[in-house]
Amino acid sequence: MGNTGHFDRISEEDEEEEEDYDDPRRVHFSPKAALKRMMGIGRQAPIPPTKNTSYSLPSKTLTHAYKGTTTALDYGIPHNKMNEYTNVKFIDSRGVALDAVKHAFFGRMRKAKERIYWGFSPDKDERVSSVISWVQTVNYALGSYGLHRFLQSQERGALFVNADYRSPKNPNEPAFDWLTFDQLQKTRDKILQESVAFYDPAAQVIVFIFLPSPSGNSVAVWRRRINVPNNIRLMLQDEINLVFTGLRKDKEYLVHVDELPPKAAPGPKQTTAFPMQAPLYTAPDLARQMDKMQRPKRWWQLF
Repeated sequence: MGNTGHFDRISEEDEEEEEDYDDPRRVHFSPKAALKRMMGIGRQAPIPPTKNTSYSLPSKTLTHAYKGTTTALDYGIPHNKMNEYTNVKFIDSRGVALDAVKHAFFGRMRKAKERIYWGFSPDKDERVSSVISWVQTVNYALGSYGLHRFLQSQERGALFVNADYRSPKNPNEPAFDWLTFDQLQKTRDKILQESVAFYDPAAQVIVFIFLPSPSGNSVAVWRRRINVPNNIRLMLQDEINLVFTGLRKDKEYLVHVDELPPKAAPGPKQTTAFPMQAPLYTAPDLARQMDKMQRPKRWWQLF
């Protein structure tokens, strides 16, 4: 890459300096045009079917039988019912968009905080800001798609989109990948894992937009939450309930990190068990004190 750009800060050569990005290879696309194309505007849309939303899901018995094992429940590629009644089709990179960030997300040579960066302004790179704007524009369709991917994988997960990648067959639209919680455990990143472990997949979709450093050893990440459309959720409520019966309990989602938070600084040590202990008196001293308290004062002692 001729001009290393704004995110040189997260490369190994220089993690302190932040520069503006100017790359002639930027890919531009129109959010409105993409939305029209995906929602079928401009062509005759198919008539939605009447409650034909069955997924290739296992029975409850089979789900519980395989729960806790490493055996995959493979039913082939489920038919994408989302396309049937919303006419939605998103690009799946099939892992190609993640190839450039394997070391950044899953490397073991450095800690997660040195590989995965949060908090950058998305407005400083046009690729990132364009993808985020596009995600917000197509949020209705993307919410449906995210729910579909959850039902396919039968596990909590999130959509990932590489702001620097376009599929050669679809250069005008971002490509997505779905990563489950178990896959995100291997990143050792607390934010990625907690975002996926503690959300309601029937109500929201988690989307992570990321931009790799030139070396591919570090990555900047932005998170967005998309609501699942109510009508889509109601239409797929039976399938959602079935998948939820096979999910692990919340306490079983264990967050793996490569370092513990620093311990709080110890407070001042107490020299006694009772720091506010009252002064001690002997019996004669206590009697004299009580006598003074009860003895009436003379009038001249009042001045």
